[in-house]
Amino acid sequence: TTRRSGSRQIIPSRRLMLLTVSFMLFQQAVFANPEVARKMAAGVWRSLVIGGTNTYDFPLTPGGQERYESFLLDQDPALRCEPPGMPRAFYYLSLMDFSFQDDTVRIRYETMDVVRTVHMYGMPLAPDATHTPDGYSVGRWDGDALVVDTTHLAAGETTRDGIPKSDAMTLTETFFFEDSREDTLLSVTTTITDPENFAEPFTSVHQFENEPDWELLPFDCHQTEY
Repeated sequence: TTRRSGSRQIIPSRRLMLLTVSFMLFQQAVFANPEVARKMAAGVWRSLVIGGTNTYDFPLTPGGQERYESFLLDQDPALRCEPPGMPRAFYYLSLMDFSFQDDTVRIRYETMDVVRTVHMYGMPLAPDATHTPDGYSVGRWDGDALVVDTTHLAAGETTRDGIPKSDAMTLTETFFFEDSREDTLLSVTTTITDPENFAEPFTSVHQFENEPDWELLPFDCHQTEY
């Protein structure tokens, strides 16, 4: 009887200790790079591309090319102040900032007030789960780089001029710091995979400079301004 009583007292204690250790390891995994996270969360990041525009040579399939050529510019959902979602939210090369909260990373873009949530070490969704404009993003640390995989994107446009995206599109983004200049740069490598519209995965690299005293302003979209 004494042994059983003693075991009942010890087992919960061991379980609590294991749960505590597991939680601490999980927290360490989520924020495996506190210094990198601190740098990313400092201020606003501004694209080095002047004017926030760029051109890309997307490797479109015949079907993707046909969809692109038939896209009507006046049907652009942004003209109705509807956020177009990823990856277009990023291809605006908008001002953006980061915040790290519990087991998520929030990425905000000033253009169209887009807010993304990245679930650190989250579980993937079922294939038939709802697709949304920004999709479902899962993040992880790879050394000093933050890697974000996005699935479950709703069909739409990749760029404002109508490069198409299907609901099978996936994104892989890698955020890492360049120290090649006196001012540290944040580099973002984005790989788009969309077998319906892209003949092969398309990768682009963009660089952003930190503006520690800036803050994002409301986009305040008005249809009459377009």
